[in-house]
Amino acid sequence: MKKREPILIRMQILESLFASPKGPTRLAQSCNVNYGRISGFIEGLVKKGLVRRDIVDGQETLGITDEGYKVYRDWLEVWRRVSLD
Repeated sequence: MKKREPILIRMQILESLFASPKGPTRLAQSCNVNYGRISGFIEGLVKKGLVRRDIVDGQETLGITDEGYKVYRDWLEVWRRVSLD
């Protein structure tokens, strides 16, 4: 099985969090990436200010920041412009 490029996983994380905030396990499931691998991506996105961590009812919840939304929106525009469809 061919591995996805890291940028595609990062954008899928932003897409998933744009749809709704999620806990790390649900995020890993929605992106089809194992928990151990996705935690590294989450850390990087949090450090860049694209994803935020919140505690809701004692559980960690991840959400997209305004800056993360801007990056995701720009990615969609690039994808649309270079798409061969």
